[in-house]
Amino acid sequence: MTTPHRLAWALPKAVGARSATLLAAVFLLAGAAAALAFFPPAPPVAGRSDPQAAPAVTPELRADFERWWDTQPRMTLPVSADGAKVLILKFTDLQCPSCGLSHFAMKPKLAEYQSRYPGAVKLVTKDYPLQPECNPNVQRAVHLAACDAAAAVRMARQQGKGDALEEWFYANQSSLTPMSVRQAAATIGGVTNFNAGLATALNGIRTDVGLGKLLGVTATPTFYVNGVKCESQGQPLATPFIFVAIEYELRKAGLK
Repeated sequence: MTTPHRLAWALPKAVGARSATLLAAVFLLAGAAAALAFFPPAPPVAGRSDPQAAPAVTPELRADFERWWDTQPRMTLPVSADGAKVLILKFTDLQCPSCGLSHFAMKPKLAEYQSRYPGAVKLVTKDYPLQPECNPNVQRAVHLAACDAAAAVRMARQQGKGDALEEWFYANQSSLTPMSVRQAAATIGGVTNFNAGLATALNGIRTDVGLGKLLGVTATPTFYVNGVKCESQGQPLATPFIFVAIEYELRKAGLK
């Protein structure tokens, strides 16, 4: 029995009629309607999140979700937590609209966790561009500047400006082209010779892509929280329920 069918079968027995609400709220449906259910239709603006974007997570939904979460398989990730109680692993494509939405939704929440529990939550981001030039798992180019953007951020990190460039890419996804990526890499990321660093950066991206394939990544964004993949049968968890998972893991570690 597949996970969604098992979940649909088990939750009514475990939690009654609320299970239907849980399934509707926790899992995003495919396509634009899914994003609109949880996020505003306007493009993300750097440094701003919309509190109206998140559905209400009631105590009942939280309890139901935590019971479901405890049934999910947990894998050992080849990524160091560096002492953090909660390790979040994210595979992203800088041109992916859902990746941008999740970035701006999660940014203030991660800052809140850092303020309340310094060092307890660690986010590790890996590249998974949906473009065959650097991702052999992709058959056709979904985003034509995704590889260049990922490479640019890697090169900008060497200048201490990777976060600023990443932020700019997410906020300007609709206008990204290979040329605009290179221009932003120079003006925002301090990358003076893009071509010179491109091959090394692409090798690093392909390493991330290989890890993604090993872990079963097929779409972006894909999140893992303490080794639990935040999806079921290809349907990702809504961002508010990723927060519920993080907070549940913090509580189990005695921090919340």
